[in-house]
Amino acid sequence: MKKTLSIIAALTIAAAIAGCKNSSSSDPFATGEFLTENAKYDCEEMFWLTLTEKYEDQDSTQIVVSLDIDWPKETGKNIVSVNAVRDWIKEHLDFLNEYKKIYAGNMDDADALTKFYGESYKERFEATDDFPAPALSFDIHIKKEFENDKCVTYTYLLDQYLGGAHGGITRYGVTFRKSDGKIMTNFLTLSDIGNEGLDNIIRKGLMKYWEISDEEMLYEYTWENKVTKYSVDQPTHSPCFVKDGLQFNYQEYEIASYAAGAPEFVVPYAEIEKYLTPSAADLLK
Repeated sequence: MKKTLSIIAALTIAAAIAGCKNSSSSDPFATGEFLTENAKYDCEEMFWLTLTEKYEDQDSTQIVVSLDIDWPKETGKNIVSVNAVRDWIKEHLDFLNEYKKIYAGNMDDADALTKFYGESYKERFEATDDFPAPALSFDIHIKKEFENDKCVTYTYLLDQYLGGAHGGITRYGVTFRKSDGKIMTNFLTLSDIGNEGLDNIIRKGLMKYWEISDEEMLYEYTWENKVTKYSVDQPTHSPCFVKDGLQFNYQEYEIASYAAGAPEFVVPYAEIEKYLTPSAADLLK
């Protein structure tokens, strides 16, 4: 009888343990899933210039403001990295606000925060009579691009036109370590210690972006001394982890002319793995 009860007790405990494991694996707080809430703001209107005598052939400007943000939701296990990403997003939005209006509302209200900055950018345009431009625009996308158990990557895209011959695009990604919210910047071993292979990988990525097969053409596409037979300038912004590999983003004018665009390419993990620093490689284990 005692033996039977012992077996029943053992089976009950085993079932309870199994139940706990199943519960944990389906719980986003326990697995460390990085939850987000999408918030958008869109505005398109005509702004009538008050100083029309300055522009005889123009009496209005079209204002376009668009924000699309994946705002991190507060969760118990990822609170440090959630706060780090929130601060990073907010720093970008504050930087673009000429009037330095800082959102001080509920940080859990993604819609309110997005509307606040959208209205602030629109107000900035409406207070400006200095641009004889047919349109003024901010198009901002801040998105969660990639995630695994140890890190999360966000991408930032700003497409703006503030008058002049053409607009401008800023685009890059940032990988955050979940354990402490650190922005990862040390991805690659130094190129000046014999990493000729890494230079070749980046050179190949640039050629793929421009769809060219002749390496001599690559040197014609890029600024003098930025890409040579002996070395390649890496982007100002650190690369970031995405689904298929390590993503590189060059900005407009950084490595080539405006007409050549802003090169972006992904190096597959199988090709880049041996050039990763230990701290970067650890995030993929």
